[in-house]
Amino acid sequence: MQLNHSHLLTSRAGGATKPEERWVLIANPISGKGRQDQLVHQVADHLQKARGTPKILWTARRGHAEELAATAVREGATHVVAIGGDGTIHEIVNGIVNARTSVDSVILGILPLGTCNDLARELKIPRKLSSGIQTLLSGRVRFVDLGKVGERYFTTVATLGFDTSVSQYVASGAGPGFLSGTMKYLYGALATLFRYRSVRVHLRSDNNEFEGPVFLAAIANTSYYGGGMKIAPTALIDDGGLTLCLVRQMSRMEVVRMLPTVFSGKHIRHPKVSTSFVRRLEVTSSEPVAIWADGEPIARTPATFQVVPHSLPLLVPHGGTDCI
Repeated sequence: MQLNHSHLLTSRAGGATKPEERWVLIANPISGKGRQDQLVHQVADHLQKARGTPKILWTARRGHAEELAATAVREGATHVVAIGGDGTIHEIVNGIVNARTSVDSVILGILPLGTCNDLARELKIPRKLSSGIQTLLSGRVRFVDLGKVGERYFTTVATLGFDTSVSQYVASGAGPGFLSGTMKYLYGALATLFRYRSVRVHLRSDNNEFEGPVFLAAIANTSYYGGGMKIAPTALIDDGGLTLCLVRQMSRMEVVRMLPTVFSGKHIRHPKVSTSFVRRLEVTSSEPVAIWADGEPIARTPATFQVVPHSLPLLVPHGGTDCI
C-alpha cells in the first residue's frame, strides 16, 4: 500500500491548528462507570479552546459506533476520538477505514475508558483524563498496522478456541457483576475451562503449516489482550506482520499452571506453545468455529487473516510517561 502522509504533516506542523480540522467525539455511554456525560463534555471544552467546537456523538447499540464514524468521515471529519474501550475502538476503526478517501485523511484519537483498554496499553496512551486530553492536543501521529479477517479489521488480537469461549462467556453477562477488566476475564476463563473441548484446525501461513487439535490460536497485532494479558510478547503494532501464538492441546491442570505466566508473556516458554511471524494465515476447522477480535465477534472459520501495514494514523504521546 502506497502511503501519502503529506496531509498529516501539513495539518499538524509546529502544532498549528488548520481551519480544515473537524473533530468528532464518539462515546460509549456504558463506559466510565456512569460518568461519561461529564467526562465527554470536559474533553469537548478543552478541544473547543484549542481546535474549535467538536461534535459529540453517543452510541446507542452494538454496531452504532461504526455507523457514526463512517457518517462523520463522509461529512468531512479529520479527527475522530474514540471514548471507550477496545470494542468501541473496533467499531470506529472499521467505520473510518471503510469510509475514508485515503489512509491519512482521518486521524484517530483514543481516550481509554472501557472495560478493556489493550490498544491504549500497547500505545502507552494514558488513562488519566488530563493526560489523555493532552495527547489529543499535542500528541504525535503514529501509523500502525491493522489485522484483517474477511472484510473486518481489528487492532489488537483475534482468537479462536478457548479464548473465544471465554469472550462469549464474558459478553453474555455471566459471572459476578462487580468484576471488570482482567478479573472478569480470569473468572470467565476458570468458569469455561472445565467444559471446554479443544478444536481441530488446519493452519497455513506464508511460512508454516499445522494441523491438529489446539487449545487456542491467537493472531496478534499487539502483545496485549484480555485487559493486560501478554499473549504475544513479540508482537509489534507497526512491524508489517501479525504474530501467531499457537497453544496446542493440553490438560486442564497444565492450563491452570500456565495461566498466570500469560501476564508476563512467559507462557511462550511452554513446550506446547509456539509463536511465529505471519503476514497471511488461512484457517480451516473440522466444524465452524467462532472468531473474536478486540473482544467482539468478527467471523467464523474457514477464514483468512492478513495484515494491512501502516494503515491507521493514531495520536500517541511523545514520551512514554504517565501511561497505563
